[in-house]
Amino acid sequence: MFRFNMNMGIGIEPQTIRFFENKGIKFFDGFNATIKDKKPVKVFFGPNPDNNLASILVTNQKGDRLGFYDLSFKKDKSLMEGVQIFSDKEGENVGEVLTLAALIEFSKNRLNNFKFFSLKESLPFHARFGFIIDNDDPNYILNGLKHVMKSKLQNVDEIKRNAAFFYPKIKHSEDYLPQDKFLLQRGCKVISDYFKFLGRHGLKKLMPDMVNGTDVKFTDWEFETNRNFLNPLMKEHEIDYQF
Repeated sequence: MFRFNMNMGIGIEPQTIRFFENKGIKFFDGFNATIKDKKPVKVFFGPNPDNNLASILVTNQKGDRLGFYDLSFKKDKSLMEGVQIFSDKEGENVGEVLTLAALIEFSKNRLNNFKFFSLKESLPFHARFGFIIDNDDPNYILNGLKHVMKSKLQNVDEIKRNAAFFYPKIKHSEDYLPQDKFLLQRGCKVISDYFKFLGRHGLKKLMPDMVNGTDVKFTDWEFETNRNFLNPLMKEHEIDYQF
């Protein structure tokens, strides 16, 4: 099902990304990229024993695996789900390249939602790209907003004001009827904005002690609001693709 062009150059010269289609899904052909210290890597779709999953692989020039990202496509729901992401090399920005590659898939197939579960320690990493917390547990959201309001960081005054605005509204809502779900979504967005600030300013160590991880999502709208961050990041990794 998946293929990789073994004639790819050994160097790190950016190359135009090409796509092929299988069962209505467009997959990218293998391409070159770079990780930390401009080390060249190859990014491609590789075999997966589960026929319902597609695996993005990152290898070094010797063919050694550095990481993978398993994806599931539900085209009828315009949805892509992240099943598992793993980096064999911590601190080498492999996870960053894998996430960008997954977003290329999301963009090329013109899907509406990209969802997966993020561990609590990974939330600043994912929020850095523009992912939004997708959680309807009021207690989880209230806990996150409380941490935001207590933040001593500079340049987060607006985020703190938003947290202070939505906290009492969510706390005093009793039934959380469909119309109240808007409040929960807004609360999630405020927490996500705070985590985004931490992620983009290298402040992951100041991550508040959240109870646990949570589902996160990236919609087609997130491309519009995070394009100025994502496109320079693509260039940084020498990936010839722009959102």
